Amino acid sequence: MVNIDDLIGVPYISGGRDPEKGLDCWGLAAELYRRQGIQLPAFLTDASNTVLCASLFNANRPKWEELPEPVPGCLVLIRFIGNPLPSHCGVYLGYGEFIHAEGAAVQIDRIRRWGPRVVGYFRPRKGVYPRV
Repeated sequence: MVNIDDLIGVPYISGGRDPEKGLDCWGLAAELYRRQGIQLPAFLTDASNTVLCASLFNANRPKWEELPEPVPGCLVLIRFIGNPLPSHCGVYLGYGEFIHAEGAAVQIDRIRRWGPRVVGYFRPRKGVYPRV
C-alpha cells in the first residue's frame, strides 16, 4: 500500500478531487489508486444521490473484480443506513481497517463498525484502467 499519512485529516468536500483542498470518498479512492499508478475515472458523484452512484457502479462493474474478502488496496463499497444502494467507498488498508472521506475529514475506520452496510470488496481488473 502507498503512503497515506498526508491524507489523514484532509477536509471532506463533496466533489473534492484535490488532496490540497479537500476530497470526497471517490476523490480519495482515485488519489490512492493514482499513487499506485492506476488512473480511475473522474466520477463526480454525490452521496445523497444514491441512484446515480449505484448506476455508475453498475455500469462499470465489469471493470472490477469482486473479492470474497478484503485485501490491502481494494475498494470497500458501502451503503448508508436507510438506503439499499451503495453510495460510499473507501480503500482497505489491512488488519480490519480502511481509509475513507466521511464526516468532516479523511479518516481511518474499522470495517466491523460498518457491518452489514458493507456491500463488498472490489479491485480493478488488470489492464482496464490506464497506468499513470
